[in-house]
Amino acid sequence: MAEVSAMQQAVEVLREKGLSNREILSNVDNSHFPFDDEEVVMTFIDLQIECSSDEDFDNLVAFLYGFDLKQ
Repeated sequence: MAEVSAMQQAVEVLREKGLSNREILSNVDNSHFPFDDEEVVMTFIDLQIECSSDEDFDNLVAFLYGFDLKQ
């Protein structure tokens, strides 16, 4: 079984909190998170660390929308 990445875990937490893919992408690179839920804010901070490069951000988009980047 493949290991679940920290990025995937962060996305799952945010989805469980009711955030859409658009909300995730719109907030992943913010310096201020407009959420009252501390777990959501901390998860976005973790996600920023995991998506610090263009390649990592591409992987986030691919994961959110089910794209295959291995071409």
